[in-house]
Amino acid sequence: MIIQALNRYYQILLEDKTSQIPSYGYCNAKVDYVLCISENGELVDILPLEEINDNNKYFPKTLTIPERRIRTDISANFMCDKSIYILGIDKNSNPQRLKKAFEAFKRLHFKILSSATGRAAKAILAFLDKWDISIAKKNIILQEYIDGTLKARNIVFRLDGETGYLHDDPEIKKLWEMYNSSNKIDIEGQCLVTGEKSIISRLHPKITNIRGTFPGGSPLVSFKDSAYESYGKTQSFNSPISQSVTFSYSTALNHILSNKKQKIQIGDITTVFWGESPQSIITDFTLELLNPYHYKNEKVDNDIYKQDTRIESLVKDVLLRVKLGMRIDNFFSELDPKTKFYILGLSPNKARIAVRFFYSDTFGGFVEKVAQHYKDMELVKDFSYKPDNIPIRMILNETVSNKSRDKKVMPLLAGTVMRSIVSGSLYPESLFNAVMIRIKTDMDDIDSKINRFNYIRIAMIKAYLTRKARMQNNKNLKEVLSVSLNEKTTKVEYLLGRLFAVLEKAQQDANPNLNKTIKDRYFTSASANPSVIFPILLKLTQHHIAKMEKKIKIATERRISEIMDLVNQFPSYLKLEQQGIFALGYYHQRVAFFQKVTKKEK
Repeated sequence: MIIQALNRYYQILLEDKTSQIPSYGYCNAKVDYVLCISENGELVDILPLEEINDNNKYFPKTLTIPERRIRTDISANFMCDKSIYILGIDKNSNPQRLKKAFEAFKRLHFKILSSATGRAAKAILAFLDKWDISIAKKNIILQEYIDGTLKARNIVFRLDGETGYLHDDPEIKKLWEMYNSSNKIDIEGQCLVTGEKSIISRLHPKITNIRGTFPGGSPLVSFKDSAYESYGKTQSFNSPISQSVTFSYSTALNHILSNKKQKIQIGDITTVFWGESPQSIITDFTLELLNPYHYKNEKVDNDIYKQDTRIESLVKDVLLRVKLGMRIDNFFSELDPKTKFYILGLSPNKARIAVRFFYSDTFGGFVEKVAQHYKDMELVKDFSYKPDNIPIRMILNETVSNKSRDKKVMPLLAGTVMRSIVSGSLYPESLFNAVMIRIKTDMDDIDSKINRFNYIRIAMIKAYLTRKARMQNNKNLKEVLSVSLNEKTTKVEYLLGRLFAVLEKAQQDANPNLNKTIKDRYFTSASANPSVIFPILLKLTQHHIAKMEKKIKIATERRISEIMDLVNQFPSYLKLEQQGIFALGYYHQRVAFFQKVTKKEK
């Protein structure tokens, strides 16, 4: 399913000239330097190939080059390779290895280009014939860029006085394509993707730009151990996929992973997305939807997340329609909501890339499910600058203590949270438990930026309980899962959360300079064992009330009385979900106090 979807996407991109996706037999790669050579094979100059990104930083230029080999030992690539192959120089390799590498590069090019008649091919062969690796490092022209060329990932050739690259020469390309098509291991079988009989790939290309994998990438499909072999079939012949499909899916996936607008990082999972359309609005919209703009110039994954006001406005409009219960079938004028859409979660593994989740739907269906997630998360804000739509990464970050040395999110949690969002299923219980643990164990700390009852944590509690209540049709639970304070509910755990907030405020009103309140000492036990703790708190509050001015005293007693009239008795024990409702009631009441103060100031 994954490979089929990527294969279709490659065909779509191939027809779109703006995509710059390479055709069969070629690939895109970062190239650091170009060697300028004369027609008679002399090294004339060395030029760095650099581009400037949005942050005004230089990085190697991306070029379409002949397809790379999957190396296991000395194995040269055509027309583009490292310095050890092209120049026979390296930092640490011994002379024998240097000689083998250069000879392999030379042998490959003479094999492919020996019949060539053009000046480009002849210049390459002349260079390889003349170049002496024993004195290469002493070459005057090479001296200026010696450090850079030794570190270079890829080096290409250019004919002196021209602007193009020799690997783009029509004759060289034609000879390469002839060699590439005839130099394949001729094992035929029925391709699992197309169903057609064709040459099967022995090895699958490596996938790059996934956080945590090897710098050179890792394969998505591989069979390295004999334990996975069956019916006498070795390596990737166990899952027969044609060479053309192997190239298509791997090229499409590497193309997606190289595009910052088609991926986000969720915990240890690199999440990519695409639709069966070349229109960029699908990926632009999805990026904003899954990773909404929050703080201006907020740094995410070392890149400044730049706001696209048009897309941001479009996302806000769609989310508003969903919150109002309106359909979005005819909302998009630039794309068809019925377009097939995919999300793929990938994470590093020892031998190959691990697939954490794969989801397919129509684009409209995907948008509705994510919009429902934001609707479930909707909560009155404690501070106006907090995001209306909380990014997934911010939710996951709240499951880890700011004081912990290891700030990594639990690996399995990120995947299960993402699956629940895009599929519309229940949020994982482990997420709710992790948030509740943070509320119970953390202590407010301004220096460490810890707020036990912050907006994001309570929003997640509310969302978890809201979705569960909706799917279980629990009407009694729904009434307390409101966006803001519900003063009419009789749900006892919610009332007790409100009461705790009122008692805490009474303490603060009586002692304005307190560094710690009853929340720091009693909250966890009060939410778990109300019958034991609340009588103590109510008795303590009477001492606080005695210190108040008359006006504040009357208001405080009225608030306590209004809530106590609805509480028949204090429960001896509250389950974890009830403790979540307790926390929600506490938060709602605290924010209501804050809003009243703000209104008075205005």
